Parts: sequence; structure tokens; C-alpha cells
Amino acid sequence: MNSRTELEQRTSTAHLIDVSFVLPCLNEALTLEICIKKAKTAISNLGLRGEIVVADNGSEDGSQALAKSLGARVVDVPIRGYGAALIWGINAAEGTYVVMGDADDSYDFREAVAMVKQLEAGYDLVVGTRLKGEILPGAMPWKNRYLGTPVLTAVVNRLYQSKFSDVNCGMRAFSKRAFQRLQMESPGMEFASEMLVKAAMLGLKMTEVPITLHPDGRDRPPHLRPWSDGWRHLKYILLFAPKVIYWVPGSFLLSFGLILAVMLNLSPGGEAVYVGNFRFNDHWIVVSALSCLLGYELLLTGLLAHLYTLTHRIQRRSPRMDWLVNAVSIEKILLFSLVMVGIGIGIELSVLRSWFAVEFGPLYAIRPAITGMVLILMGAQTLFSGLFYAVLCDRYRFTKR
Repeated sequence: MNSRTELEQRTSTAHLIDVSFVLPCLNEALTLEICIKKAKTAISNLGLRGEIVVADNGSEDGSQALAKSLGARVVDVPIRGYGAALIWGINAAEGTYVVMGDADDSYDFREAVAMVKQLEAGYDLVVGTRLKGEILPGAMPWKNRYLGTPVLTAVVNRLYQSKFSDVNCGMRAFSKRAFQRLQMESPGMEFASEMLVKAAMLGLKMTEVPITLHPDGRDRPPHLRPWSDGWRHLKYILLFAPKVIYWVPGSFLLSFGLILAVMLNLSPGGEAVYVGNFRFNDHWIVVSALSCLLGYELLLTGLLAHLYTLTHRIQRRSPRMDWLVNAVSIEKILLFSLVMVGIGIGIELSVLRSWFAVEFGPLYAIRPAITGMVLILMGAQTLFSGLFYAVLCDRYRFTKR
């Protein structure tokens, strides 16, 4: 059968598939057969029309031929990585519902029956939870069970107001439509975190089902690298949280810098300012300048990162961003930038006049001189960030609600 005929046949029968089981595969010949058999049993127990898709990542142990001999459909994935295999496999799946799980026999696909039932009840995403289920002896290393998984779960719940108990569980079920909304892009193990972060941000209807984690059935080490993959998970989780990465530290630094600058500029040059027993002299204006510039840059970068996330990564509108985009135009940003630069130049000119007045002699004007410089730089920051903001705003206005 040529590729065109095969594509036409699959297209004509796509509506006949209710559920697809997708298994990422890289040299899993030892455990692939038992996984496929369990998935077939699950499909039978559900009483639905199903298929099994093996997303192969370049196996060299005969996994592809074995999968085909057992009635599974093999999707060749040209890009290496756990996430890449799942993205290709799920996109190729024809079912209304999709169940994903590892092909190492650590998950019993017969337990997916309860997960699909939840999808039929109206949920968009059902996540297996090993921590509320059962973890058999030798199935999970101590650092994953007591350190990695609990920490990452707590971080996701705190940052995204979710209620997961196990964000690293690899067996999940979801509707194909919900998956398409997520626009998944991570090729590696951080795929698991990306799915939950985006699902929480998009407000998908989610629930959990307790499952059992079995020891890895293979005779070789798993593909997972706990420390490096754990860092990739954490990095991805934090990159979608501008409040923690940018806005909180940025607000603190800018507030501290502005308060310090006002205190110092309201006192004569060379005269120390006391807060309790702590003494602030002229040199603290440099600390104030650094704090203001860094804090302001963090706030601007956080805003642009958040807007970029909404327009390019999850394509979602938010009421607050709707208000900001409507209220703050590029023209207003340009005007604000010019005002800041103008005030800064005015302060610098006043310092020059004072210096001329003393015939270029000693002058205690480091505080206003640096304050003027900071205002000029912040005005420039606003101007150039505003140009990028305007580009993102144009994209945002066409983003789906």
C-alpha cells in the first residue's frame, strides 16, 4: 500500500477511533509486548474503538517490527527525546481521547480505564498520581520520591494555583482537542511539566487518578537523568512565572532604589542621612542607581516575557493584559520616555550650571548627577522596550480568547 492510499484510509477511518494509547519507544523490545497487551486489554474493558501508537525514536533492537506484529501502528520520530516522541505520536493519534505512558512496563495501562472514564465525564486532562496510589519496592529512587517529585509538585502548585499531587507521573489521559490547545513544544523530559503548566494557565478541567508504579521491566538503566532532567523541569516551570522571576525582585529593587534616591537628594550634598544608627553617605547614590536600573529592567523584561508567553506560547488572553494593551499605547510610551529623558537632562544641566557658578571648582553634586543619569537611562530603557511591546501588542490583539 502506497503512502497516499494509507493516508486516505486512515483519514476515512479516523472518526472510528475513540481512544489512542501512545507509547514513546527507544529500544524497548524487552517490555513493549506486555505494554501493548495491557493497552489492548484496557481498550477491551472500555468497550471503545481504540488503537495503539508506538512513537519510535530510532530503536535499533527490533522494537518497530515487534510493535507492528502485535497490531500497533508505528510512527517514526526523526527528533530524539521523550517529548518529541510524544508530540509526534499524539499528533498522529486518531482517537478522540489519548492515553500516554512509558513502554518500560512501569505503568499498567489497564489502570487507564478509570482515567478515560473521567474524560468521558467531561474532564480535559487526567493525571495519574503514584504518590496517592502505590509505589512498589524498587520502582522509584529515593531522590525522586522524597526530593524531586515533591519539590517540583510544590513549585507548580504554588506558582500556578493548581492542586497536583504528582507532576512527574508519566501516565496521563486527555482529549485530543485539549492537547491541541496546549501547543506542546518541549522535546525532552520537561514535556511533562510543560503540559501541566500550560493546562493550569489555560484553565483546563483537570483531575487525578491514583495508579500503581511498578519497577522498570528493562535490563538497562532508564533514559531519565534525575539531576539534569530535574533542572530542565524546574527551569521550564519558572520561565512561565514572571511574577517570581521578574516582578517580585524587580519591584523590591526599584522601590528600594527610589526611596534611597529621594532620601539622599532631599539632603545637601556631602551630608549623611541616618536611618536609626545606619549612615547613608554620598556613595550610596551609586547603590540607589544600580537598584533602580536593575529593578526597572526586571519589571520591563517581565512584562514583555509575560506578553510573549500569552501571544506565542499558549495563545491566551487575560483581562489584565486586555486592559494594559488598551490603556498603554506606543505613543504614550514614547511621551513618557521623552519626559523621563527630559527631566534627567534638566537635572544634569542644573548640575552643570552649579559647576559653572563655582568656576569649575569642588562641587558636592554627585547625588543629582547620578540621579539625572538614571532617569535618562530609564527613559531609554522604556523607549526601546516600548518598541518591542508594540510589536507584541499587535500580535496579542489577534490572539484567541
